[in-house]
Amino acid sequence: MKYLVVLFFSLICSVSAYAQDYTKHKVEKGETVASIAKKYKITPYDVYRLNPDAKNGLKTDTILLIPDGKTKPVAEPAKEQPTKVANQVHEVAAKETLYSIAKKYNITVPDLEKANADALKDGLKMGQQLVIPIKGSGVEAQAKVAEKQQAKKNEPSYFFHVVEAGETKYSIAKKFGMSLQLLEELNPEVKDTLPLGFKLKLAKDAIIAEVEAPAVVPVPAKQAYTDYTVQPKETFYSLGKATGLTEEQIVALNPDAKDGLKEGMVLKLPTNAPTPVALPATMGSITGLAATIKKGEQKELALLLPFNLYRVESDTVRSKLLRTDKFINLTLDFYAGALVAIDSAKAMGLPLKVKIVDSKETSKSSDLSSLKGSISGADVIIGPFFQAHAESAAAMFPAIPVISPLAKDASKPYKNLYQSIPTDESMRLALIKYLRSKGGNVVAIVDAKKASSKEFIKANFPEARFVEGGITTDNIKALLSKDKPNYVLLDAEGITTIAGTTKLLEEIQATYNIQLAVMDKTDKLDHDEVPLARLIKLKMLYPAFMRDDETPQTLLFAKVFREKNGYSPSTYATRGFDVTFDAILRLFQPEDLVTVLGTKASEQVQNRFIYTAQNGGNYNTGVYIMQYDTDFNVIQAQ
Repeated sequence: MKYLVVLFFSLICSVSAYAQDYTKHKVEKGETVASIAKKYKITPYDVYRLNPDAKNGLKTDTILLIPDGKTKPVAEPAKEQPTKVANQVHEVAAKETLYSIAKKYNITVPDLEKANADALKDGLKMGQQLVIPIKGSGVEAQAKVAEKQQAKKNEPSYFFHVVEAGETKYSIAKKFGMSLQLLEELNPEVKDTLPLGFKLKLAKDAIIAEVEAPAVVPVPAKQAYTDYTVQPKETFYSLGKATGLTEEQIVALNPDAKDGLKEGMVLKLPTNAPTPVALPATMGSITGLAATIKKGEQKELALLLPFNLYRVESDTVRSKLLRTDKFINLTLDFYAGALVAIDSAKAMGLPLKVKIVDSKETSKSSDLSSLKGSISGADVIIGPFFQAHAESAAAMFPAIPVISPLAKDASKPYKNLYQSIPTDESMRLALIKYLRSKGGNVVAIVDAKKASSKEFIKANFPEARFVEGGITTDNIKALLSKDKPNYVLLDAEGITTIAGTTKLLEEIQATYNIQLAVMDKTDKLDHDEVPLARLIKLKMLYPAFMRDDETPQTLLFAKVFREKNGYSPSTYATRGFDVTFDAILRLFQPEDLVTVLGTKASEQVQNRFIYTAQNGGNYNTGVYIMQYDTDFNVIQAQ
């Protein structure tokens, strides 16, 4: 009983102390817990400790209790003072491998893997920050401090935050004074995506220091720059508003701009300056759709996406689906890319109205019939994802162009349906057209199981010569030319055939000018029996509907996407941007949309759009011919 009285008295004293040792703060518009804490030289934890409701967000004019200077600050754990080793930090770029990174810094792959054991648990990803170990410093020693720091952390208490529209993992982490890494550790389900309405688990006392792991000290990087192409009617004012740079700063970096900005002018801008949301107007486009925009009246875009929200009624179900359901994740990625396109359109001042609707579709069913009234006024529809449902939408809205974003199948004859992914036949035709344009000697090696492929080649390239009677060195040599380039077109299913044929070609390449071409870049080309170095030596050609190479445009889009979402864009995110942005630009042309779709070719970040009327429908025939190049790079074939 005596102890209970003492405890009660202690509590009373504590309450009394809090009553005396705080000041009141009235929340102003735009303030956050972090900014208020900084203003009073306290931590966000101190604010949450006296104002637990602040965890749910701040509202203007709310009164907060702020501990005054007499309150003892929360003691921070003593930081270990290791012997610091200055390391470089490398950001992984597209197409880079551990081998190429290790080679660049003259270190070994095992050392690189040891220095980044945790970061590489899920493989190498674009945008990752890798520690580059210093020769002779001992990789294990460099990683030791980080492990000790982690072990010393106390188990934190938690609260939850529901993701709202426009929030990113970075903005949430910053808002609640914690690191992005810790946020992802507490919520592994959202490592790659952050869905609207998701309940995030956050640490109450995760107050981050400026440098969490002193063992890794990045070498100060030199100022890096990126190229930016001036858009139509862009001014110093609009560019400055987007980048935070003054006219004087822009001219200092670009003396040619002293007489004013001109459309198409390429400017050098700091990479740490915010990137203008609207991507460059001349971004590789074939017809320059952005340069011929006519704003005029408002246009409406409808996105029919399979969110299937009825499946994620509880947090437990949502969390499980995000971990296991690839279809939901690709949908969310496509949606994230589409949102960047919509933001870009807004930045360009386009009068665009957007309706985003849950199509509730699976491969066997959808809820299109209930949506008819809500999207009947749209000028263009993107979706649904599945071919059968896209055809149903085209039949339901015969006066509205319907763009099928992901299906590759040939469609039924609907004149308002546009297949945005080229068919396999279009890809093969594009490769044959390319080979024909080179004027070389074409030798075809076709698997016996692919009789239809052999007939296709004969019908579209009669000059091609076929290896008959077994794939041997003598049979191949008999068809090769020593006077002009030889393109060996390989179409095979069996890994034995692929490995054996490519090995033979590599062996006789010293005598003949040989380049390998394949109809389809299948997974079997990644088999251990088909070394990548061999395919690079043969400069393998293949058709693709999305370009695989790294360009200023892909880097720019990845930067904008990461700034908005906190992670690098997947193939589906890029696809979401390209399909949506292309449709928006076509909406705002002087001609009507159907005419623009049928007559103008365009190119966005990684996709071309060249719609051609075929068999009663409309098909995209925009295909890239890609080539394996030296240094493990992929380039667009010339």
